[in-house]
Amino acid sequence: MSTAHPRRPIEDGDWNLAFLFPDEIAAARSRTGLAILPLAPIEWHGPHLAMGCDPLLAHAFARRIARDLQSPYFPPLFVGTERERRPETVEALGFPRGSYVEGMDFPANSVKSAYIPEEVFSLVVRATVDALLHRMAFRAVVIVNGHGADNQRGVLDRLCAEYNASGQPRLRWVYPGFPRSLVAGAIGHATAEESSMLMAMWPGCVDLSRLPPGGPLRNVDHAVVDGDTFDGAHTPDFTVRPEQDPRHHTDAARGERFVEEAAREAVADIRRWLSAGAGPREGAPGR
Repeated sequence: MSTAHPRRPIEDGDWNLAFLFPDEIAAARSRTGLAILPLAPIEWHGPHLAMGCDPLLAHAFARRIARDLQSPYFPPLFVGTERERRPETVEALGFPRGSYVEGMDFPANSVKSAYIPEEVFSLVVRATVDALLHRMAFRAVVIVNGHGADNQRGVLDRLCAEYNASGQPRLRWVYPGFPRSLVAGAIGHATAEESSMLMAMWPGCVDLSRLPPGGPLRNVDHAVVDGDTFDGAHTPDFTVRPEQDPRHHTDAARGERFVEEAAREAVADIRRWLSAGAGPREGAPGR
């Protein structure tokens, strides 16, 4: 009978806290004091991306930066919130003004997203952060936030301001896989960039054949929207710009480059934050 031990996730660089033994958690806590918390909701991302796109990206990015920071990450929370779209955004998407659209739940979608109310989201995040800081005695938490809704970012910003009020680094949040070079422009939803990152990190969760084989992608038909449209500069026919069309520009190698660049930036920023005191959270306009 073989006495060999099965290979553990930590041996492959996966610092998921759920798979660590107590002495490993205590040693990491003593060394860096840092825990990482990935979160985002189950949300419609077109017919071609798995609905776990955002939390899956947050999970993979947390796993990636945890490896460099030698710090545990909490098992991903598949939670997030949304609000109704502003009238000017609704019009830019191609809906009649006055239409009620919540987040990415467009009327043509076959399945709705699992958004939870903002106040509940706030309580869940606060309770989890408190468990990490006060019960498990980590000194600081970095949230990897995979969802860019205005109200979700608002909740996280308020929590960061509160926890960092003493001037000590306690809480901040980052986006998963978006380097500064990408954040400098407009970020779309389920377009080529996000599809490329998901293909790089979770290849089985992208199936471009589920999109129509030809013709432009209308925003209202698939809830695939480029960043300029979100910013109010829609195309004349309310379709995805050709350069953002996931059918033609999804590239796993490109997605991996994004993730690696973003990981290097995030790790350097987090290390500076921990050594210099509480600084601003890493953020960007999101959807």
